[in-house]
Amino acid sequence: MKMKKSLEQAACVLLLLSLQKGHKPVKSAVISRRLDVSASYLNKIVPHLVSEGLVTSDASKDGGYALSRSIDDITMLDVFYAIEGHGHFYELSHFAQKIFHSGDRVMQSEHEIMDVMSRAERLFLDELSRYPLSRALEGIDYVNGTVDWSEITTNRHICPPCKEASNEER
Repeated sequence: MKMKKSLEQAACVLLLLSLQKGHKPVKSAVISRRLDVSASYLNKIVPHLVSEGLVTSDASKDGGYALSRSIDDITMLDVFYAIEGHGHFYELSHFAQKIFHSGDRVMQSEHEIMDVMSRAERLFLDELSRYPLSRALEGIDYVNGTVDWSEITTNRHICPPCKEASNEER
């Protein structure tokens, strides 16, 4: 199964917002600069986070995007649903019935395949539900936010709370 790249980017948006000092809204231009993605691309991701209830949007002069609930209460499953949707991973097209002209064994095989796929989907979703995004911030004081992203003008890949450069800069 291949997931959209925007899943990782959406998780990063949420983590960025969780670190915002005082949890004040962050402008989309600031977020797109930090993620190094175009504003138009970001505007394809964030509305999914808003519609899923993970982020609020305020178009006022001092507005921007902010978390709608604590990062402690957001799991990777929430991010997955926002980006990938709530539908099933797999649906049969019943090609076997076209090839083998239906029959009880074909129907039984299709049911078995769907059962396996459903169990795999449940296991995958259960694992995502067990990973709170706040775990990615362990060791960082994010409760009141520690970074004012709008004050950081460089696009260096540094985690300001931990003052650590990424491998690219070492």
